[in-house]
Amino acid sequence: MRYYDISILQYENTQFVHSECNSITFINYGTANVVINQAIILANGQSFTIEGNEEEMCVQQFLLTFTGAGTSNCVVVRKMYVNKF
Repeated sequence: MRYYDISILQYENTQFVHSECNSITFINYGTANVVINQAIILANGQSFTIEGNEEEMCVQQFLLTFTGAGTSNCVVVRKMYVNKF
């Protein structure tokens, strides 16, 4: 059995997001578009998820930027494996 933890963070500025997780989801709660790695555009209310298979880990560094007028608000949810305490 593997144990995991969930991380939920909110981003409002352009910055890099380190994944180091099995699953990562980006959710745009703002009115400005979220752009991930200059390729994936999320409008208000849209989300994008990358899920790994069991025992896999994503180590990608993602660049989050915001375009257009409005509020910038991207929530990132990560599923990270942890050692049993």
